[in-house]
Amino acid sequence: MSIVYERQDLIEGIDKKQTITVVGCGGIGYWVAKLAAMSGIEKMYIFDDDILEEGNLNRLDVPDKFVGKNKADVVKIVINTLRPECTVYAFPYRLTENHMIDGSFLVDCTDEIQSQIDNQKIARKKGMTYLKAGYNGEDFSIHNSVAEWGEAPDGYTKTPSWVVPASIIAALTVAKIMKYKKLEVISNIRGLFDAQRHS
Repeated sequence: MSIVYERQDLIEGIDKKQTITVVGCGGIGYWVAKLAAMSGIEKMYIFDDDILEEGNLNRLDVPDKFVGKNKADVVKIVINTLRPECTVYAFPYRLTENHMIDGSFLVDCTDEIQSQIDNQKIARKKGMTYLKAGYNGEDFSIHNSVAEWGEAPDGYTKTPSWVVPASIIAALTVAKIMKYKKLEVISNIRGLFDAQRHS
């Protein structure tokens, strides 16, 4: 047993021995991939056809020298630095059904409804669980189906965003992947503070 995961391995039911695909790395997807690798996921496929912009830096803990680089490539660099034993395949384009991917979860962190519909179909065709992790400002959901935030006229929704919801949602998404596979959640950041613990 590696000492890195010595304390984590004391938690019953955590499944590190799996492969995931993460689609979209602008905020939530970046953190999903990073936290999954830090938690011991051994293999992942990362897809994003976009480049890192200065406006992404309010959500990502990377230096500004990465501005202008492909987001999937940036995620791979970060993971290879933190967990070189994690096998990461980075693709600087959109996922299609022709890509050879495998694993248990396809984690969709895209903002376009049509992309989500296409990604959900791909996951079903590949026998993977589709998992949509997204938020609209401070409201968020982690579901096994396409998000229902409503579609913008051009198919893309630019939501208010910052590192707090992106990282919280990503952490809960990794928890679902590794331990709470059958659970889903819809809430908002304030709701997490307002939640009362029931015995």
